Amino acid sequence: MEFKKKMNQRFAIAVGYILLGLALVIADILKGFDNYFFFSFGFALVIMGIARLFRYRKITKNEQTLRKQELAESDERIRMIAERARSWCFSLSLIGAGMVVIVLNVMGKHDEALPFAWYVCGMVVLYWICWNIIRKKY
Repeated sequence: MEFKKKMNQRFAIAVGYILLGLALVIADILKGFDNYFFFSFGFALVIMGIARLFRYRKITKNEQTLRKQELAESDERIRMIAERARSWCFSLSLIGAGMVVIVLNVMGKHDEALPFAWYVCGMVVLYWICWNIIRKKY
């Protein structure tokens, strides 16, 4: 029953994605399509939210499917793969952003390099904060 509660929370988050996406789309329409960033980002959030709603509804509708999903999410091998994938993604994004900072600075484009440098610094600080919180928790 605990997993079904978790799925219901995910369902609520998917509805939140849809509402946020609709708010962005409506804001861009009211602005007269000033730039299509908000419209496209909002539309993507709506589509993602709807896809998640259908997926979670399919999982929670059938007790056997719900149990199968619960087993899949509690499997240690799958958890390890997900953890390593997140770790690689984090590391590669920091290395890539760091390389962009170096290349842009060598090219003399210091203003363009600054957002990437702030991203790297912010992610390292966020990692440090999360590491300390998790270290104290466990």
